[in-house]
Amino acid sequence: MPQAVRAFPDLFRLPARAATVTSTVSPSDADLMARVARGDALAFRLLAGRHMAKGHAIAFRITHNREDAEEAVQDGLSKVWRNAARFDAGRAAFSTWFYSIIVRCALDRMRRRPPDAADIDDLAEQLADAKEGSDAAWMRGFEARRIATAVAALPEQQKTAVVLCYYEDFTQPEAARIMSLNLKQVEGLLCRARKALKASLGDV
Repeated sequence: MPQAVRAFPDLFRLPARAATVTSTVSPSDADLMARVARGDALAFRLLAGRHMAKGHAIAFRITHNREDAEEAVQDGLSKVWRNAARFDAGRAAFSTWFYSIIVRCALDRMRRRPPDAADIDDLAEQLADAKEGSDAAWMRGFEARRIATAVAALPEQQKTAVVLCYYEDFTQPEAARIMSLNLKQVEGLLCRARKALKASLGDV
């Protein structure tokens, strides 16, 4: 069971009838959000179940701390519930909207408590298992803990761009939408982040 799911067990204690519905019906995120806006708790649970694990992974890589990541996801889910009526499916996919909320909540948590050495060690274990897509190929060969330390030291926006594009497999346009930036800005953040990481980590 994903860490994020374990962190919020009550959210997934669905009644037997609800479990039957989830196995036979697959409504879209937009349909579920319309139901959430009307106060449908089951729709909220289904929607959270689809996106919570990914949200937790993003929050953890930003905060470098499991407890803070769990709190950030809880904050984000609370915002989704309270502000469901404001969601506009014509402007953004739910996933984009939700992950942008998670990023902001994670950054808020990180500002309150900068990562310590134990957090870096925890993150290093996760970075060692990071997927290596084409955009992340340049990171191959770096030692995980050195990467974690260097990533933690990046400015907030650079770190967020690195997390989204290199560790969570979002495309640069997707990251731009999540961060409410344009594509050129994300490209610039990643370019500066690569330079900073190379200066910190050296050649491989």
